[in-house]
Amino acid sequence: MILLRQIEPYSVIKLDPAMSIPTPPAESTFWTCSRTSDELSLVCATESAPATGVINRQDDWVAFRVAGTMEFTLTGIVASISEPIANAGLSIFVVSTFDTDYILITSDQAAEAVQTWRFAGIPVIEPTHQTDHLTLIPQDGELTDIAHNLRENKLWAPDYPGEREILNSLLALESGEPTGLLQIRHRSTGEAIGSIGFNGERWLNNVTAVEIGYQLVPSVQGQGYGTEAVGALLKIAHAQGIQYLCAETRLIDAASQKVLIKNDFVEVSRDGQSIWWLLAL
Repeated sequence: MILLRQIEPYSVIKLDPAMSIPTPPAESTFWTCSRTSDELSLVCATESAPATGVINRQDDWVAFRVAGTMEFTLTGIVASISEPIANAGLSIFVVSTFDTDYILITSDQAAEAVQTWRFAGIPVIEPTHQTDHLTLIPQDGELTDIAHNLRENKLWAPDYPGEREILNSLLALESGEPTGLLQIRHRSTGEAIGSIGFNGERWLNNVTAVEIGYQLVPSVQGQGYGTEAVGALLKIAHAQGIQYLCAETRLIDAASQKVLIKNDFVEVSRDGQSIWWLLAL
C-alpha cells in the first residue's frame, strides 16, 4: 500500500440541507457530495467550492490517495492507515470511492502524518507537480534502485526503468552529482513510467536556452502522457524564470516531434540525423 499526496488543497463543507445537490464544475479534480435526512455535505478541491448555500466550511485539508484500485474483498486498509495516525494523536477524515480511499488531514498536521506513516512502513509519495493524469516527483531518491533495477516493493511499471534511466542513474552515482530529473508517475496508480527534466544550457539560434529531455517506457507511449509531462515541465520552467527552452529529437522520431509541436516548440535547425526545437516562454 502506498499513499499519494494530492497537491491541491481540499475543503469540507456543510451545505443547506434544503438546497438541491450542486452540480460539480467541469474542471473539478475531486468532488463528492453526501445527503442524509438532515444534512448535505461536500468534500471537494478548494478551487471548486461553491459560494452559495454554505452553512459551515473548513479549508486547508491535505488529501492522500491510496494508490491503485482496491477490490471490495480487501479488508483493514483504512484501519492500517488510521491506527498509527490515531496513536500519534492526529485526526483524519476518510472519503471512500468505488476504486480507493482518500485520507484527509488538516494542513498543519500533514507533515507529522507523513512522518508517522513512513515510520509505520507506509510509503508516501509527495509530488512536486501534478497534471490531470500524472505526478512528477524528484527521481534522485531512487537512484541506486533504478541504477541496479532493484524492483522489490517498488511501484514501477513492468518495463520501468528504461535503459536511459538506468544509464543516467549509474552516471549520477559515479559522479556523486544528482540528476535533477523528475520521475513521471501515473496519478491514479502511482506507478513510475518515465522521467523528465532539464539537461543544461545550449546556445541556439542566438539565445541561451535550457535543454529539456524526457523518456517514457514503451507500455505507456502513444497515450498523450509525453505531451502532458512536457506541458508540466514548461510550467515549472516558467516559475523558475527560464526564458528559453530547447530540445533535440531524432529525425525519425515523429512522436517526440508531435509532443514538442503540441507544446508550441518551433523547429530552428536540422541535419541528417536530428532536429533542434526552441520555445520562448
